[in-house]
Formats: sequence, structure tokens, C-alpha cells
Amino acid sequence: MTQSAVVKSSGLHSLRLGIAILVHPVDAFEELQKSRSLIAAFVLIVLTLCVRIVTIYMTSFHITSLQPENADLNLELIRFVLPLVSGVIACYLITSIMDGEAHFSQIFTAMSYAMLPYIVFSIPLAALSRILSRGELGMYHGISTIIWLWVALLIFLQLKVLNDYTFKKTVGVLLLVIFAFLVFWGTAGLVFALTNHVLQFVREVMVEVRYLMEN
Repeated sequence: MTQSAVVKSSGLHSLRLGIAILVHPVDAFEELQKSRSLIAAFVLIVLTLCVRIVTIYMTSFHITSLQPENADLNLELIRFVLPLVSGVIACYLITSIMDGEAHFSQIFTAMSYAMLPYIVFSIPLAALSRILSRGELGMYHGISTIIWLWVALLIFLQLKVLNDYTFKKTVGVLLLVIFAFLVFWGTAGLVFALTNHVLQFVREVMVEVRYLMEN
């Protein structure tokens, strides 16, 4: 089989797996255990970022509080990538402690596939926002909530299937993952705030010293 044929076959398999994730997630995640593709995972992450950028510019101005002219695309990309990566790391660390069976690459790939509802439905929702009135904001936010609940459900299922957990243990492990995630970002935020205060103090001291030396 030629290299192009292998790539095509891998692409078709990833596409079929993506469709299965949306309609038969348990079977799809079981299949993902046997044949995982990091290339597909990176493609899905890139698609997630692209969808985020498109929705910023496509969503009607009276629906969203973030206007395109005020959007910092670099910040938006960071806001999507860092939580995903830190979530994967937290999930891997906790499942390693809790007798999990999933490898880091499996969790990374599964988490990427879990973003499929967002990838598939966010742009149509943004397009729908252009024909909705302010009185129909509830419909928009309701659909958006369903999309993110779907993503959360897929994250729960991949955690259960990949690690062969019971439902009860999956809930417990997921709570630990969320706790670890919050602790990580809380600590990171605290370190950032303290560092910022220290730098500001140093700058003020330097300004004061310079003023005293000049006078």
C-alpha cells in the first residue's frame, strides 16, 4: 500500500470515528483504544481553534458580548489551548493514581474528539444568531449550553471507557480531575498575581531611586 493510500485510509478511519463519537460514543471510544491517531487529535484541535475564530466574527453583535474589533485572537487561542492541555494532564495524572488504563496519547486524542460537538455545531449556531432577535436569546444560549453539555458528556464517557471504570468511580475520578484542574489554575493565577505585584514594586522602587539620584 502506497503512502498516499495509507494517509487516505487513516483519514477515512478518523472521519468514521468522528461520526461514531457523535452517535455511538461508547463504541467509538472503545475503538479509539485500539487505534489512536495523534495526527487526528492535532487536526481536531486546530479545527477547534479555527471554529472559535470564525464564531467570533460570525456571531451577531446583539447576541455576543465579545465584538470582533475588541477580540484578541492570541488570547482567545490561549484560552482554548491551555485549558485543554492542562485538562489532559490533570486527567492523566489522576487516572494514573486511580488505577487507570489509558495512556497520555489516548487521553489527548479522546479529549480532542470530545470537542466534536463544538466543532460541528458552533458555526451553524453562529449563523443562526444572525436571524435571531434579542427576544430569542434564550434559544441561542440554550443550544450553546446543549453543545457544551454534550462535550462534557463525551469527556465523561471517554474517562469511563478508556480506563474501564464503573460509573461511580468515573464520577469520583472526574471530580478529582476537576479539583486538580482548579488547583492548578488557582495556583497559576496566584503566582501570576504575586509576580505582577513584585514587578510593579520593583519598578516603583527604581523610579523612586532614579528620582532621588537626579535630585
